[in-house]
Amino acid sequence: MVVAVVALVAAGAGSASAAGASAASSKAAVPGTPTALPLGAPAASSNEAGFGASAASVKAGTPGAVDSPVVSGPVTGGTHGFPFTSSAVDLRSHGYAEQEYFFSGTAHTFTSEQPLTSDGRWKVQQGSPAPYQSRMVVRAPIDPKRFNGTVVVEWLNVTAGRDIDVDWDYGYNQLLRDGFAYVGVTAQTVGFNALTAWDPERYGSLSSPSDDYSYDIFSQAGQALRSTDPRGPLRGLRARHLIADGESQSAGRMTTYVNAVAPSAKVYDGYLIHSNGATGAILSGTLRPPTPTFLRTDLSRPVLNFETETDVLGHLPARQPDDRFHRLWEAAGTAHVDNDILVFMGYQSHRQTPQSIDPVCTSQRNTAPQSYLFDTAYAALRSWVVSGKLPPTAPRMQINAAGTDVARDSFGNGLGGIRLPQLEVPTATLTGVGNTAADANPTSAFCRLFGTTVPFDAATLAKLYPTHNAYVRAFTAATRKLAAQGFLLPDNERAALFAAEQAPVPAG
Repeated sequence: MVVAVVALVAAGAGSASAAGASAASSKAAVPGTPTALPLGAPAASSNEAGFGASAASVKAGTPGAVDSPVVSGPVTGGTHGFPFTSSAVDLRSHGYAEQEYFFSGTAHTFTSEQPLTSDGRWKVQQGSPAPYQSRMVVRAPIDPKRFNGTVVVEWLNVTAGRDIDVDWDYGYNQLLRDGFAYVGVTAQTVGFNALTAWDPERYGSLSSPSDDYSYDIFSQAGQALRSTDPRGPLRGLRARHLIADGESQSAGRMTTYVNAVAPSAKVYDGYLIHSNGATGAILSGTLRPPTPTFLRTDLSRPVLNFETETDVLGHLPARQPDDRFHRLWEAAGTAHVDNDILVFMGYQSHRQTPQSIDPVCTSQRNTAPQSYLFDTAYAALRSWVVSGKLPPTAPRMQINAAGTDVARDSFGNGLGGIRLPQLEVPTATLTGVGNTAADANPTSAFCRLFGTTVPFDAATLAKLYPTHNAYVRAFTAATRKLAAQGFLLPDNERAALFAAEQAPVPAG
């Protein structure tokens, strides 16, 4: 694991080309022009619209229409020969391919003549235009028959100074199982700068004036994915629904996007906001949202807000009731960054930057399987977007009387919220807080977001579960209850039950 792994917090194996596709060289071009040819087409100039779609003209100060960017790719070559944030998953074995595309055009800032209000019902105007060139990493089924028509578009997290595809790592099992396409988008200047430093030969043409333009860049990425041209990023797959997604730092950006840009852009059909705090990100310049920043209730697009136990207190001022277009899920016993994700991200990160240093923490990191619940979030949000079926409502986590932590049971496990069987039938104390750095390495400062796992001793396990069968019976009942509530998918239900059968409980 590396410094990049920690971008998850606040915030691969080689890249596979589509079968039979010929890739063009990505050697450096003049900044602002495409660096790779569209598949089977001559090179696009910076004045051409991408894949047969004429670029929409957007008059400064008029919100609404989103430009269609020029798209080029798939991109190959460079010093390393693979994309940054290339997936560590063996995509070919799942019938998927990974390719990278550049997209470019003119982006606008957004501003407001009125102060931004807590209710999120902001009225914004487009500001100054500027040219940009960005990139997207696309993972999609090779066989069009496997594509379910839904694309998850993740705003890549840059907290640790580089792009990280956090929510791909939390939910890739469900995305691959159910035939989603996934696209990771570089939207912020930190990501641009890291890419050009890591591989200037491949990424030297990428540029963005500032993060003020990130919201329009993200809209234009979605607009590009609407193309069914076989030379496009989805290789002709028809994207029926786009889901915008952001975690932690990117979730703050997503909050501001929903409140400011989404009502007029109308590019995305649903939103997944993962581990956001109580305040949205800066809109432009010094225009900051207030605390709390609620999600606007008049968007008429589904928004699923997923908070880990780590995030509950920070998000608490912005809690809002569920309604027809909003769901808040708070997951007890989970961490902002858990052990499974840290290990997985390590493979990807060390491949990109072998000299990176792992964080060292004072306590064992959280081992609760947040990915089970996040898989469900993807599935539930897609069903909500596609068919209108509302996701289940979730109880809120309880807060202690002092307001300093979630309320906890006699074992130290949090009360309320969505409850994994590991909380209902515990063999350890699982928290989203309480970890600290064990050394002076800057990456170890992020340990505070990794949560903790404190296994029960043998005597406690024997008292709670006199026999292995007693433990399995209790765990099975809790697992089936969670599935019946709609928070656990069948594949993960089976995986949880198998793990319980294999668990050494009671000890010895």
